[in-house]
Order: sequence, then C-alpha cells, then structure tokens
Amino acid sequence: MRLVLLCGGSGTRLRPLSNDIRSKLFLDLLPAPGGGRESMIRRLCRQLEEAGMLSSALFVIRRDQTALLRRRIGGSGLVIPEPGRRGTYMAAALAAAYLHSVLSADPDEIVCVMPADPLVDETFFRTIARLPDALEQTGAKLALIGTVPSHPSDQFGYIVPEGALPSGGHAAVRRFAEKPAASDAEKLIRDGALWNCGVFAFRLKYLLASMAERGLPADYGSLQELYGRREADCFDREIAEREPEAIVLRHDGLWRDLGSWASLTDHLGTAVVGPGAIIGDARGSHIVNELHIPIHVIGVSGIIAAAGPDGILVLGKSQSSRVRDLPPHAGRPMYGEYAWGVRRVIHADAPDSGGRTIALASLTPGAVRQMPEEPGGDTLITVLSGEGTLLRLDGSLKPLRRGETVLLARGERYALQTDSGMELIEVHNGGPAHMLEQDDANEPG
Repeated sequence: MRLVLLCGGSGTRLRPLSNDIRSKLFLDLLPAPGGGRESMIRRLCRQLEEAGMLSSALFVIRRDQTALLRRRIGGSGLVIPEPGRRGTYMAAALAAAYLHSVLSADPDEIVCVMPADPLVDETFFRTIARLPDALEQTGAKLALIGTVPSHPSDQFGYIVPEGALPSGGHAAVRRFAEKPAASDAEKLIRDGALWNCGVFAFRLKYLLASMAERGLPADYGSLQELYGRREADCFDREIAEREPEAIVLRHDGLWRDLGSWASLTDHLGTAVVGPGAIIGDARGSHIVNELHIPIHVIGVSGIIAAAGPDGILVLGKSQSSRVRDLPPHAGRPMYGEYAWGVRRVIHADAPDSGGRTIALASLTPGAVRQMPEEPGGDTLITVLSGEGTLLRLDGSLKPLRRGETVLLARGERYALQTDSGMELIEVHNGGPAHMLEQDDANEPG
C-alpha cells in the first residue's frame, strides 16, 4: 500500500504564526517525546516510521512549500510538488500520475490518501493497515475511515454507515453529510454517524479511470503542465459522495483535527509556550509566543495570546473560528524557510517610504543561496558568524568571514556558499526588499 499525504494548507487558521507559506503543519508547537517541541509533520513522520509506513509515503505539497517540508522530513519519503492549490482531488490525481508514469506502480496497488495534519496515535495507523484487507473482503471500490464523534460539531463532515458499526468493524456507506448544523449533527450521531477522517483508500486503477473520465492525463509531466489551468476539486465531492460501492472502517482511537487555536491549545501540554507568564485567576488562558519579547496575562480567563513575526493576536477561545475573518496580511510574511536555511525580517519600513529592510539569515552547512535581485536599492551584508564565499556572475570569488561586510550593488546577481554554515545580517536600503525568496526545489525527491 502507498500512502499519499496531503500537505497543502492556506495558513489562515493559526494566524499570526501561520501564513500562506508556513502553514500549521510546520509550527513547532506540539510536545516532543524527548522534550522540546515538534511540528505536526515531524510528529506524523515519526509515527509513520514507527508503524513501518514511512518508506511507502508520498508527500504532496505546493511547490513553494517544498523547502519547508524537506527541512522537516529530511530524506524521508518522496515529495510531489503541486504547481498550485487545486484541491484534494487534483492533489491525489497528481500522486496517482507519479505512481503510474514515474514509478510504474501496479494498477492494482492500494493507494491511501490522507491529510497530514490530524493529531492521532498509533491505533490510527493500525486502522489504516486494515484498509487493503477490507477492500479485498468486501469488493468495495473505495474505503474510508470514520471515528465516533465526541460531540455534535458543525466543523466536520459525517459518514452514515448502513446499520450499527461495531468497534473495529466496517460497513457500507449509506450517505455523507458535510458540516451540518449542530442540531442536524445531533440527529446524525443518534443515527450512528461517524466523523469523516478524510482518509480514502482505493486501487490505483480506480483513480486513473476517474482521471481519464475527466480528461486528465495519467502522465505525470503532462498533468504538471496543465495543473494550474484546472478548477479546484474536492475528493469528497468528486469521488466519495458519488461512489455507491464505498465502505467505512470505524476507528476508536485518538483522532483530533487541530484546525483552530482552541483545539490546538488543548494539546500543547502547558499554558505558556515561549517567553511570558500567566498570573492570577486566568483559567483556560494560553500564551503562544515566537517572539523574544515576553507576553504576560494577568487575571484574564479564556483567552489565547499568540505572537509571531507577522503579528500579535488576542482572542477569546470561544471565538477561535473567527481567525479566518481577519483582514489579509498587509505585507509579505516576515519569516521564511528555504533549502539553504532561514531568513527572518526584523525591521521593515513602510513599503511606500523608500526606507530600509533589516533581516537575519542563517545558512546551513553546505548551503548555496542565490541572492534575489533587489529592486530599488543596494544590500549591505555583515557576517555575524561562520564563513563562506561570495560568488559573482563574472566568476570572481570573495571569501567572507566573521565581522566582514560587503555591499551588493543594485542590479547585480550574487550567490553565497558556505561549508560550515553562516549567519548574516542584511540591510537593504532605498526600496522594498523581498520579504520571501523563491526556492528552487521544485522536483520530486
């Protein structure tokens, strides 16, 4: 069985820490087994490795997020870059085309498509391991996983099975209900409905046939070329809800969708992450702080104070769903991770002021960073630690060591290379600097 992990995300639900590039998957907030914090994607990879499934995994993610993903997962699994965000159906189709035309996978091989962001334990992967046998035993074309709801929620989809579904069992799917009103959710639960975990298993040829019906090529390169011209499609709507021969497996272990600040803070393991303190009667309040400046909450209950490079948010925990109502971020994200390292903007004048931008950059050992061509001004670079080499397009080289400063003239192109790693401070004068850079990691690997 091949696992296809959908890693896309718009980065809106955990603002201001998440953004369009650094979605919630990459936030180092969950307690790690050995202490410290780990991201959702790192936790998932660890669990997949423990379950013996990591080597069969494919990670589908938007092209401009591939560097973040590779930094988190290392050499684990294959990374399939999406040319753009086109929904879960197109993401699954891209993985199917890669399996078919690049890896020459058996058309009868079982493919399991699942989101990369739920909070689960080892029992979830044991449920996943049951999918191939369930498909074989029932002759069904599609298998899903559902879990028993803990409360009526209008934030999840529901699967209604045919008849009572015992623990660890499977049954035919009667119907689906997508994010019903709370009153309707209560009735669904009384009828034995399960929360839809967003997991779909099928034979590879099943999805290839669906792609052919929609005029989608089974060749990976051809599908990449037309990907951006397709409309966004949801796998639930396009496939699952139309399939009369579908079954659902009941999962009885941990499954949580950490899709809001309220749900995430329930699993942080502490009330304060980062600099700060909660003092006095402040029941149910949390601080999540990525900044170096401390945040203190005194005598205010039921709030979440979240701070990161892109801003500060204070909200009532019961209002977590309204984070999506925030106005769009006025500027580019102030923090970026790339194949070469990390860059954080620490000061930026207003875009129309013609002022300056100051950023800290950390290059990993062995990195090569092509400096972006900055519009409207020069960039002054000072080496804070480490050493490396400045490469000019004319072939000339300039060694750089701690304490040295170099001026990158407007309109010229440069690259930085370091064997040992290097930390820099960059000062761009005379115009708006690029907050985020484009990464060249855009091929599967």
